[in-house]
Amino acid sequence: MTIRELRPDDDLAAVLQLCKDFFAEYESHHEEFFDTDSLTDADISGRFQESLTSEKSATIVAVVEDKIVGYVSLAIREQPRFYKIKTVGTISALMVAPELRRRGIGTQLLIEAGNYFGDRGVKYFTFCTSVANTGAIKLYERLGMIPLHTVFLGNT
Repeated sequence: MTIRELRPDDDLAAVLQLCKDFFAEYESHHEEFFDTDSLTDADISGRFQESLTSEKSATIVAVVEDKIVGYVSLAIREQPRFYKIKTVGTISALMVAPELRRRGIGTQLLIEAGNYFGDRGVKYFTFCTSVANTGAIKLYERLGMIPLHTVFLGNT
C-alpha cells in the first residue's frame, strides 16, 4: 500500500466513486439530510481538482496494486479572531473502500493527514462524523482523538 497526495495523472474517476460511496453511507445515517441520487461527478470534482494546486488543501490517497482505494480530503483554515488557535486543519471526508476496511488503510490516511498539517505548522485538526458511524468513532478514539463538539438536530 502507498499513501500519497493525489496527482494530476491519477484516476480521478476512482476518487469520485469513493466520494459518492462516502455520501451514500452518510445518506444511510441521515436519510432526510442527503439526496445522493442526483449527485454528479461535476458536483464533487471541484474540491479534488482544487487540491492539486492549492497551498491550503490536499487530497491524500491510498493506493493498492495501482488502484486508489481510499482518500482523505484536507484543508487549512483560519479561525475567527476570538479563537486562541488561529489556524486549524479540517478533514472534510475520509473514505476507504468497504471491502478493504479494517486493514489499517484509514489509520494510515489519518496519520498522513496529521503529518500534512504538522508539516505546515498546524497543531490541531478537526472533522465530523455521524454518531451512527460507530466503526469510525472507534478508530478515531483508538488513535487518541477526542470529541470537541456535539451537534444536536432539532425538528419543527
